[in-house]
Amino acid sequence: MSDDIYQRLRKAVARHSAYFQATATGLEIEFLRRLFTEEEAEIYLNLTGDLETTKQIAARAGQDPEVAGATLERMAKKGLAFPKRKGETHYYAAPPFAHGILEHQVHTIDKELAQVYEDYIWAEKLPEDSNDEQPVELSMPLRSLPVKVPVNISRPVAPYEDVKELIKKQDRIALTKCFCAVQQQLLESTCDQPLEVCLMLGFYAEYYVEQGMGRKISQEEALEVLARAEEAGLIHQIPDSQDPGAICSCCPDCCGELRVVKLLPNPAALITCSYFCQPDPDSCNGCEICLDRCPMEAISLTEDQAPSVNLDRCIGCGLCVNACPEEALTLVSKPEEQRREPPSTSRFMRSSQDIESGLS
Repeated sequence: MSDDIYQRLRKAVARHSAYFQATATGLEIEFLRRLFTEEEAEIYLNLTGDLETTKQIAARAGQDPEVAGATLERMAKKGLAFPKRKGETHYYAAPPFAHGILEHQVHTIDKELAQVYEDYIWAEKLPEDSNDEQPVELSMPLRSLPVKVPVNISRPVAPYEDVKELIKKQDRIALTKCFCAVQQQLLESTCDQPLEVCLMLGFYAEYYVEQGMGRKISQEEALEVLARAEEAGLIHQIPDSQDPGAICSCCPDCCGELRVVKLLPNPAALITCSYFCQPDPDSCNGCEICLDRCPMEAISLTEDQAPSVNLDRCIGCGLCVNACPEEALTLVSKPEEQRREPPSTSRFMRSSQDIESGLS
């Protein structure tokens, strides 16, 4: 029973996630065993992506509602179930692997779990069974989002590309530590980037505050956090949807996604962004600040000490533009055929409206 339920749990988590592949060494099973008891795994198998009442979930699992309710409440505190309370009624939904179960361990992760996840990042992934419902996506589920950088565009800026507009729409904002940075600190990383830099929005902000994983902040404080993060060289990324549930400020040396993508020859093909960096050789003084600032090593200097940008590597984050003392770099909008409008919601992190839509 034990091995079988965790194999079934892995497939269930994958169905709710943008990715959670099996590995040849079974690291994903070890990860799940460290978080879920068998009773909790059984309940997760009976969760859906929608918020449902304890009675609905208990009936599906064939359990007494009081027993199932106690398990669900324990799972919510452990980051293994999304809770919502309306009046006296409790609702729960299945969180994905990421953004979800993984990041919810930000205050409880220990060195052993940090190492399991580190090994999982680099492990060879197995293809899913052909009859599985959820195909593995080829692109990363996050979108790079410049914040303070002036962009040379003639078209209107889409609301999901304007961080101030995103923040102004929020009545629930929480500040939390970056899971990736915490995980790397446990593995004795020498990175000294700030930790408390990630913003949860809407439904997710409410959850983080209720479970003690983050603290509520104002819109003004959120904008200040983003400005400090950008000055520290962190990349702003949002789930690739029009109504993102978070704004992450990612360290290129800590973020699991960015560390993997950086090793590839074409990061720009995997991380979605609507912009690219364009140099002005006549304004460049050859200081090389941008070379150190670029997280994807997309910028180089020619023999004439003129800046050159490899568009296969540029992810349009704008960190180099803000750092250039001569204003020799500009963010430029990609041509229409290279831009992609995000969906309304995302498997990586469903929009608050989507996840709360079943509650009248």
